[in-house]
Amino acid sequence: MSVSTSVIARPPVSQQPLTCVVVEDQTMFLQLLVSMLQLQQGLEMVATATTAAEGIAACLQHQPDLLILDLSLPDQGGEVVAEALVEFHPEARVIVLSAQASSFVCPASLQPMLHAVVDKIEAYDCLGAEIAELLRAKAPAPLAKLTRRELEVLSGIGAGLSNQQIADRMHLSVHTVETHRRNLSGKLGFKGAELVRYAILQSLQAHA
Repeated sequence: MSVSTSVIARPPVSQQPLTCVVVEDQTMFLQLLVSMLQLQQGLEMVATATTAAEGIAACLQHQPDLLILDLSLPDQGGEVVAEALVEFHPEARVIVLSAQASSFVCPASLQPMLHAVVDKIEAYDCLGAEIAELLRAKAPAPLAKLTRRELEVLSGIGAGLSNQQIADRMHLSVHTVETHRRNLSGKLGFKGAELVRYAILQSLQAHA
């Protein structure tokens, strides 16, 4: 039985979430998926649909970052929903739900958008991992938040230098270095020994 497109209230978030539309014609399975996905940190469910026509309307309205899509829909093949979305949001990604994932052949129109194919039987185990991967890709690199001076201080910390040694190397006052260090803690979310470990790790990766 078909149901009309439902819009899900957006929770308040501190960072831009990954917006998602789910298109699935099996109502009970759709409701279970939504219940699970609403618990996914960093994901914002904006709409659901049970037909291709409803899915297209939801995608045009919300232009989601992620489309979770059943290709076997009662009115048309689900790929038309993805094709409508990509016209307005070329960076959007699609996770296909399939009862025959092992033999799935991706339509050519879906290939640029396809992130994963998930077997419906394993959806509850696999979807979370696939979404987490998309969220990691969407998140800005922590170092991109830092100023040139902050990066220099972080490098000094990673080299095992004291605040005084960093100040001498950068021709700054110790007070200024301490200020940069506090800013680093605020931006990266690390304090004290955690910040030192992070800085050392970054130094090792830079010289690997």
